Amino acid sequence: MSFIDTTQRSGTRWIATCILIFLLSGCAVVGPRAINSGRLAYNESISKTNEQQMLMEVLRGRYEERGSLLAVSSVTANVRVVTTVGLQAGAGNDSSYAGNLVPLSAGAVYEENPTISYTPVAGEKYLRQVMSPVPVPTIAQMATSLQNPQPYLIALISSINGIYNPEFTRPGDPPDERFAQVVAIMSELIAVHRLHWVRESTGDGELSILLDHTDPAQESRIRELLSLLGLPPPAPDAKSTVVPVALALDGRKTGTIGVTTRSVFKLIEVLSAAVDVPPSHISQGMALEYPPPGLVGQKLRIHRSETRPEQASVAVRYRDHWYFVDDRDLETKRFFKMVGAIWSSNMAEASSGARAPMLTVPVSR
Repeated sequence: MSFIDTTQRSGTRWIATCILIFLLSGCAVVGPRAINSGRLAYNESISKTNEQQMLMEVLRGRYEERGSLLAVSSVTANVRVVTTVGLQAGAGNDSSYAGNLVPLSAGAVYEENPTISYTPVAGEKYLRQVMSPVPVPTIAQMATSLQNPQPYLIALISSINGIYNPEFTRPGDPPDERFAQVVAIMSELIAVHRLHWVRESTGDGELSILLDHTDPAQESRIRELLSLLGLPPPAPDAKSTVVPVALALDGRKTGTIGVTTRSVFKLIEVLSAAVDVPPSHISQGMALEYPPPGLVGQKLRIHRSETRPEQASVAVRYRDHWYFVDDRDLETKRFFKMVGAIWSSNMAEASSGARAPMLTVPVSR
């Protein structure tokens, strides 16, 4: 009987040891690799399901159904790497095993077992958040941060100094064209840096609008804006005009700008009215019928399809139909994104510090 030479076996063991060290050293970089492969995937899945959950709430609102929300409170991913090293050696005649043995073998198995925790979004605090008007500072931040604030001003402001911007039109009550003129001028002045939202450093720190008169080319637009709002013209030779902004129906008597804003609940209703539901569902009383949309909802569309849509930014199946926002419809996508951002903020605010029941789901292979 013959055996593998001692020198050969020593060399084989040395090689096997090197392979084992190499595999184990690879564990030191598993963390960064796990982030590279997992972070975007988790983030995209959470973002996509948030949009689907929101669209489902819009649809349920159209059918007067009670919805429910789950917030992803945590994602814990346990990563494990199992390495194996094998050494095969033959004994006896070479003809018994020649060409049949793999002298060395090595392998590594990467496993990721996430645990996902969900928190139901409900309760008095959450209801108060979604029913409350959007704060004026939030509107000011959007107006000054976005390239074109006009669609956001139309969506979030329901009236300004007695000029109404209703969600729906009523017979004999046509929309007030002055509102579109006001937000158009405000957007123009913001774009050329002649209208600024400021917070006073003294007093109670309320918001104000500062109108800059240093550009003669914009002076006529500033005067037109003040006239539409029922406010006095600027003082002669004034370099700027500061007008306080308050959450009120009308501020003309006090020389301020009074605004009322919409709640997330009302914005969801505007989206619900834009759903293309089957006419039979309306005639049979299954789905709500809305009046014609006002300025805020005229360009919004949530489409219906018998088959899964090919070009959709978000889509869900509901009541035997596919409902979706067309990926080419920028107006509806913008509105959907804005509502989602404010709604997410409400959910986070409502759940902060709360001890709500939590559902934890381990995901295993």
